[in-house]
Order: sequence, then C-alpha cells, then structure tokens
Amino acid sequence: MDKKQDYFFNVLTFNLPQDEVTLYFSKEESEKLHRIYYDLVPNHVIESLFPDGGVPEHIYTSFSVQTEDTQGFQVDLQSCSYSLAKRYATNQLVRYFTDVVNVPLKSGFIDELQVWVKSKQPENPKFDEYLKFSLKVQFRNVSKWPEIQLSFDGMSRIFRENAVELGQELGSDKFNWVLYDGQLWKWEKLKELEAEGVEIDYEKVFPHLNRDLAIAIDLPYDKPPQDNRYIRYLDNLKAFVKKFLATTEFSEYLELYSTDFLKVQQTRINQTSRDSNNLLFGGSNTDYFPKTAIRKYKPFKPSPFGSIKLFFIMHDDDVDTSRQICKDFMKGQKDAQGKTLFPGLYEYVNLIISYPPELTVIFKDRENPIPEISKAISELPSNEDDQLIAIYITPYDKFVQDQEKREYYHLIKEMLLKRNITSQVIDPVKMEMQSDFGWFMSLTNIALAMLAKLDGIPWRLKSNPKKELVVGVGAFKHVEEDTRYIASSFVFENNGIFNRFDYYHESDIDVLAGSIAEAVTNYSALIEEPQRLVVHFYKRMSQDEIEPIQQELNALDLEIPIFIITVNKTESEDIVAFDRNWAELMPPSGTFINIGFGRYLLFNNTRYSNNKVGKMEGYPFPLKLRFQCTDPELLDDANTVRELIDQVYQFSRMYWKSLRQQNLPVTVKYPEMVAQIAPHFEGNDIPDYGKNNLWFL
Repeated sequence: MDKKQDYFFNVLTFNLPQDEVTLYFSKEESEKLHRIYYDLVPNHVIESLFPDGGVPEHIYTSFSVQTEDTQGFQVDLQSCSYSLAKRYATNQLVRYFTDVVNVPLKSGFIDELQVWVKSKQPENPKFDEYLKFSLKVQFRNVSKWPEIQLSFDGMSRIFRENAVELGQELGSDKFNWVLYDGQLWKWEKLKELEAEGVEIDYEKVFPHLNRDLAIAIDLPYDKPPQDNRYIRYLDNLKAFVKKFLATTEFSEYLELYSTDFLKVQQTRINQTSRDSNNLLFGGSNTDYFPKTAIRKYKPFKPSPFGSIKLFFIMHDDDVDTSRQICKDFMKGQKDAQGKTLFPGLYEYVNLIISYPPELTVIFKDRENPIPEISKAISELPSNEDDQLIAIYITPYDKFVQDQEKREYYHLIKEMLLKRNITSQVIDPVKMEMQSDFGWFMSLTNIALAMLAKLDGIPWRLKSNPKKELVVGVGAFKHVEEDTRYIASSFVFENNGIFNRFDYYHESDIDVLAGSIAEAVTNYSALIEEPQRLVVHFYKRMSQDEIEPIQQELNALDLEIPIFIITVNKTESEDIVAFDRNWAELMPPSGTFINIGFGRYLLFNNTRYSNNKVGKMEGYPFPLKLRFQCTDPELLDDANTVRELIDQVYQFSRMYWKSLRQQNLPVTVKYPEMVAQIAPHFEGNDIPDYGKNNLWFL
C-alpha cells in the first residue's frame, strides 16, 4: 500500500466547554422546549425537579436559553451523556445560524440541520437559489473528539412569486416546503397554525420548487453536471467554513479544534484485493476494462439460442429509422472518415439475428397505440424453435409528462413478457440528436443489453467458487403513490451470474423471507448446502426484518450465518473522503476506509494505477457499507470483512446495461430497476418469463 496516502474527511472537530454550563430544564411540555428522555438528564437535575420520585418518560429543555418555564442547572458536558451533549451542540448551531447569520434552516434528525445560503447569481429570474449545507454533530466516530460532519447538499430554488399568485395559477396542493419570514416551513404546518388562530401573510410565503411544481410549469430537466464533483463539493465546503465557521462569532457558540478538515488515520485505510477488478471474457481471457476487452476477446458466453428473430414495433413515421437501425446492427457504423465505430452485432457480441419483415408491428394511432400493438402481438406466431426479441421505437419515452403516455412503455414491456419476448426500447428523437460518437456509444450499450437479455454473458467475475448464496434487495419509491416497492435478485454462485428476480411491496418481508428460503433449498438440492447466506440490502435491516429469514432457515434445519451488508450511495448528506495528493481529489478505486461501528466507505470508480479517469465514467462518490451478522463474532475476523467488501466491489462490475462502470453493485441496482417498473404491470406482478430474464436493462 502507498505509505504517502493523505486523505481527509469532510469533518471538523470541536471542543465542548471545559467548565460547567448552565442548562435550563422544565417538567412541563411546551412548544418552545425540546423533549428528551429522562435517562439522558443528569441525576442532580432529576432529583431537584422530582424530589418525591415519579419521574416521567420525558423532560423538557431550552438548553442554554432561559425561559419563564425553565429552571437553570450547572451541567458538566464532558461527563454527561453523549446524547445530551450532541443535542446541546446542535442547539448551539441552530442558535448561531438563526440569531447571528439569520439564514433559513431545515431540521432533519435530532443531531442534524440543513443551512440554506442564498446564491448571489441565480440562473433563472423566476427563482432565488440557495446552496444547502448539512451539519451533523457526532461523537468520536472517526476521531478522538466531538465532530461536525459538514456536507454540501446541492442547490434548491424558491419561487419569487408568492403562494397567493402561484396557488391561484397552479394550485396550492402542489406546495410542500415554503419560505416564510426568513425560515423554512412545511405548507401543512402553516395551515395548522392558521387553523389555531395564527395570522399568516400568504403574500410573504414563497414556495420551494419541487417535482410537481416543476412539471406544472414545464421546467426543463436539469442535466447533472459532468465535471468533477469532488472539486465542486470541496470548494463549496471550504467557502462555507471560511464564511461562517472560521469566525470569532462562531467560536462564541462552539469552539472548533481546527478549521482544517480531519485527516484520515492510515490505520483506517485499506484496499480491495489485487484481482478484484479482473473480469473474464471470451476464451477465458481476463481484463479490467470491458470497453476494450469486449471487442478484443468477445463475450464470455454467447447467446444459447440457435435462431433469434428481431422485429420492430413502431409508428409508421419511424419506418426509415428502423431501416437505419437494421443497417447498423448488421453492417456496423462508421464515422465520416470511414473508421469503424461499431462493427455490428455479430462482430461485437456474436449475435446472429434475422429480421423477418412479416413480424413487424406498425401502428398508426400515435396518441393511443396500445389497441393496435396488443392485437398485433397476440397474433404473432408461436414457434418454440425461435427466440424473439422486439425493438420498440417509442414515440413517447418513459419520462414523458403525460402519465397515460408514460404508461405505454410499461404496457408494451408487459405484453411482450407475457409472450416470453424480451425487448429493447429506442427513442428516435435521442437517436437524431446524437452525434456519430453518441450513437456509436448507444449501439454498443444496446448490443450488450440485447446479449444479456438473450441469455448471453458479456463477462463475469474472475473469482474462486465459494459455497454461498448471495441475495440482493433494492428499492424504488413511486412518488405518485408515495409507496416503496422492493425487489430481490438471487445469485447461485459468487461469480455474479443471476438466477432469479422477484419483487414485493416494502412491507412484504415475510414473503421475501420465504423466497430466500426457497432459493437456499434449490441451491442445496442442485449444488450443496451453503456455508453462509450473504444479503446486500438497500437499507439497514431491523431485527424484525432479519427474524423471518432466520425462522425460514431454521425450519430447513440450516444453522448458517447470515451476513447483511447495507449498501448506500453516499450522496450529498453523508461522509466523504478526499485525496490531498491527487489534483482530482477522488481516492483510487478499491480503497475502503473504516468509519467506525461496522461501517466502511468504499471507493468504486475507474481511477486505477494510471490515475486517469475518463469523463464519461465520472467521479462517483463512495458507497457506504454497514455490516451486520446473525453471529456478530464473525465480523471480528478482518479477512471475512475484507472478503465481503471485495464481493460488493466486484458485483458493481457486472452491470450489463452500459459500458460505463457503475459504483452500485448490481445485487442492489438490478432489483432497484425491477422495482421501478414492475408496479406498473397488471396485478403488480412480473410475468414468469421476466423473473429469469434481464428484460429491464
């Protein structure tokens, strides 16, 4: 390992007061006071407030601000409960940003708040723009001191039109957060206060731009920037510290130990195994980079079907587009100088496909194509000797604002799956807008996805076989329904090859447990009894969620350990680390950092030994992994933990929708994609064919 590593966290350390401070407590509940559990309050405060006993579950405090309902007590923050000290420090932050800085605040959890800083140069005159920063107080997570985790949460917009004007134009039912009197409020909370007799001046209430309002005003979708987010993120953090935290005024509320970000201790840094980037391609050749290896070595396994027939589903305006696609699939694509960009489906992924014109489905009604398409699909010949694949040239993509038109995408996917037909969707508008290079990249990605949908294997992990079953569970929240769906993926071996997909409502944990038990039974019958079960979960599993799985395994007389690895994308509101020795700041791929309490940051990108990162691959933030085990002592084995981190890292390389590397492992990513689409299907169920096919790529 490189001994010159110089990493730092987005964490600042601070000192609690060495002398006792006066905190104010009350027995009586009040909206102006904070509620805390009695066992967090120092004993001398409890004894003074309740000399006769009968201590209630909660006590109330204004922390260091005296009110008429509170009584002051001297408290040593160095020796009191961590939780009380954290709440005190967070309250000090709230007081500073409210009383001194006077900026809008948005409260999160009890130890976190979000500060909104108004931008001086808004891009759109309809809005005021605010940069958002989260400050989270924590105690000795990655250092020996109290800590402030400072995160940049991006930008939000506040309408310059007030709630009266916008409500009359668009309807106030679309409001969520609003800015009123310099502070952020929930719209429902303002209405509640009004109902209680508080006078609200709605001409001074300004709504926050949310998804529903953006759709209502037909605001164009902002493409995410392609620049290095590490640099942009850190620049914003540094500016925030300089302006607000490295000041005399701030030190009167909390005293920073240092205004520099916290250095990562060398003992916390490690690296995945040397071969964890290795992938197997055709001829058992290994390589790190699918982009070049797939051309050089061909896929690991071609499609097993002897006869593959492709047909188009399209509006009659798109016939010429279908001919161009056919030509590119068969003959490939060249640039203006005659250089081959895409060699064709056969040369690229060994797909031999015919294009019988009699199978083509052409519809005329662009506004409602479903009746025509449904009739044509029902009349397709049933021939077990042929495997069909459809190309749907869509007049409306799945993101079109008209909900009914948005559903066409899902309806056609489902109709085809019911006929055991997988499909690929192509947007002709995007096709026309792309340059030769852009369309070439689309063709390579389409070819990969088609091979995978036709049961071929573009590449697989180069890993030593282990007796284990890996289950991934991902989730997708449907905004319109305000409902979260989950889906699962089953891997029968640790080489990354999938066996089956299922999906459920988030509350169906018992059903998920039963399907996991069934997968273990099948594994045991086909191969042998697994030595462990590994679950990659999209969130931390509660004991109530783990118990049904344990019960199902116990019923099978299998007392095997269950390792649960929570896999979270560390977007803005979380801990990140930076490499001070590299101008681009992103630590190398495969680096993982222990951040305490069974948690790790895993950097999963394309910065390998040559330190070059392609713009297309981007600069993804690390994953945050959290480990649980039904036998906790097994997590004391460093080799076991490292092996499981390696596995998460490797599974991110099994993404077959694109040549662009993903930082999220497909054990979680693929189920998330299924959970996004499947609820649109009839009866909220996936046709059987779709449970064993990568139709969603």
